[in-house]
Amino acid sequence: MVTTVPIFLFLSWLARVTETLVLNTIRKEQLEKQAVEAELTNLKSQINPHFLFNTLNNIHTLVYKQAPAAPEAVMHLASLMRYMIYESNAATVPLAREMDYLQDYVSLQQLRYKNSPVVDLQIAGETEACYIAPLLFIHLLENAYKHSPARLEPGDLKVRVQVKEDTLAFSVQNPIAKKAANPLEEPGGIGLPNVRKRLSLLYPDQHTLTIQDKGDTFTILLTIHGLHVPTHERQAHLLHH
Repeated sequence: MVTTVPIFLFLSWLARVTETLVLNTIRKEQLEKQAVEAELTNLKSQINPHFLFNTLNNIHTLVYKQAPAAPEAVMHLASLMRYMIYESNAATVPLAREMDYLQDYVSLQQLRYKNSPVVDLQIAGETEACYIAPLLFIHLLENAYKHSPARLEPGDLKVRVQVKEDTLAFSVQNPIAKKAANPLEEPGGIGLPNVRKRLSLLYPDQHTLTIQDKGDTFTILLTIHGLHVPTHERQAHLLHH
């Protein structure tokens, strides 16, 4: 009895200490997760006002000039806003849907130009079976327009999207304007810090972001590895083939 009681008390104390450590670890992980989610929400919310400001300016110009393209511009904006408000709240979306969003944006921007499409967009791979964080590429495309010359020739902006197995490669290249709107601004615009931060939170150790400034062209290449392909999408793809 003399030896059993101390052992029992020690085991009881050890159990309480272990339980406290486990609970503290769980609470810490929950707090860290909530902090990351809050920061991601904040970063995503920064996209909307910046994007809307530029787009509404474009539409205002069309309406002011009473351009026939104004109603079409409003429809494109409605499609973009539908995606941003109702669909981009999900953690991931099909890459194909994100590409539809970018193509709507390109169509809206093309209303500013009278010549052939200034964007050469090429997509390769199974975009339906690849899921990606929403609103990840819009800043990169916005900045390509922003830092290009006012007059763009057909195909001056080159956007490439390629999916191979669980790897996504996204690149955008634009000619550099001789006189930047703001010489003090970081090449690539204010969107790059936002994109870098989101990538570090969403895809730590899964991505590379390469920037090439050749003086006359500016290129951004984003590669993301280990993307999740839902089981039902993979099975459907195998059955299709």
